[in-house]
Amino acid sequence: MVLSKQNTGKYLTKEWNDPDRERQRCLYDQRNFSVEEREYYEVHGTGVFDGLGYQLDENLIMDNSPIDIRTTPRKIDHRDKPEVGQ
Repeated sequence: MVLSKQNTGKYLTKEWNDPDRERQRCLYDQRNFSVEEREYYEVHGTGVFDGLGYQLDENLIMDNSPIDIRTTPRKIDHRDKPEVGQ
C-alpha cells in the first residue's frame, strides 16, 4: 500500500471509518470534542453533516400539546410525517 505526501494513513484506520466510533460521533455532535480532536477528524462545524447534527434533532423533535389534560404529551418527530418521505 502506498501513501501520498498528504495522506498520513489516518483514512485507512478503523477509528476513521468505523460508523460506531469517535469520528462519527464527532460528525454528529462536535460539542464534546476538543479543538485538536475536531482538527484530526476534519470536522469544522459548517453544517448538520459536519458536527452540528444535534441541531437538526433539536429543531425537528418536539413535544405535542394534547387538548385532553389526562393525555400525556409525547415527542413528535416531523421527519416521520408521510409528506416528508424517506
